[in-house]
Amino acid sequence: MFSIFSIYMAKRFFRPFLFGLGLFALLIFLGDMFDRMNNLIRSPAPIGIILEYLWLEVPYWTIRVFPMATLLATLIALTGFVQSGEWIAVQASGFKTSYFWKPLLWCALLVTGLSFVGQETILPVCFRRAQALWQERIHPEWEWNDFYDVSMVGAPGEFIMTHKFTPRDGTMEKPVLQRTSPGGIADELDALAAKWDPERKRWVFVNGVERTFGEGKVTETPFKEMVSDLDVPPRNLIPRAKDPDEMSLRELKQYSKSVRHLGLSPRELQMAAQSKIAYPFSNFVIAALGIPIALRLRRSPKVLSFCAALGISFFYLWMMELGSAMGKTGAVPPFLAAWTANLFFGGAAVWLIRRYDI
Repeated sequence: MFSIFSIYMAKRFFRPFLFGLGLFALLIFLGDMFDRMNNLIRSPAPIGIILEYLWLEVPYWTIRVFPMATLLATLIALTGFVQSGEWIAVQASGFKTSYFWKPLLWCALLVTGLSFVGQETILPVCFRRAQALWQERIHPEWEWNDFYDVSMVGAPGEFIMTHKFTPRDGTMEKPVLQRTSPGGIADELDALAAKWDPERKRWVFVNGVERTFGEGKVTETPFKEMVSDLDVPPRNLIPRAKDPDEMSLRELKQYSKSVRHLGLSPRELQMAAQSKIAYPFSNFVIAALGIPIALRLRRSPKVLSFCAALGISFFYLWMMELGSAMGKTGAVPPFLAAWTANLFFGGAAVWLIRRYDI
């Protein structure tokens, strides 16, 4: 009997969830597209590239609106259950009130898992490709920039420091290429200049010295020209901070180590890693908060549930952004900053459920 009832409540949950997911994702996607419309219209990229870029943006906005859709589904499922009279009928059959909403929490937990899996698999691939299309084909601002006194990451274990880097020409002034090993720096190329060779697909270092580190001594070998093993094209070397959405948790941790090696603070990346864990759980937390709210709305029209889902979700997102900002500045530890919204809304859900003895 309980399993049949759970399946029935799951159907009540997932129908409005899928509707809300599509609607919220479409609204936010359209808003972002119109915000970029000027650049899209002026772009030299063919229409096929622009359409591919827009399509690759869909997974990002879909995963971002999961909590909104989860809350909307919870509100509509419970208010509909009350309005149909089934609430009273099931109570008369001897069910405890917690039996009504426990299946919804299981549904929210399933959504939490789907959100996390999508965030770790589909989202990084699509977002990385979308960013590459935007930066290289649609709005290639990098073609006009010179970068001074920058540090860059090549292949794993390769780090480049240079006084001036000009991506459009494929040149560096006073570059230093270091390769690391588990024991520290293995070797280093210190040159006056470097030039990208498109035929060899390698960086060629000019007028420098090669240093090899080992067993407590340093060996130096001067050279006029050396074809290095560095095979990363100029575009891919641009010192542009990677967006955490381009990476899975594992990739984010590896990137954080590279940033720390360059002498930069990894605090923002640590904050992003904690957020990648906390954000999917917002689906479960916000569903728990939606249960007492739905039972207070009871016979309210569906449009009120829709407005409540929007208002509460935006307040939740605002708290997430506030916590993120505090974590990035170091005001609070990254773990606490990322989980602030979940702790606040989760505490509110527990208090409301106990107060109304649901």
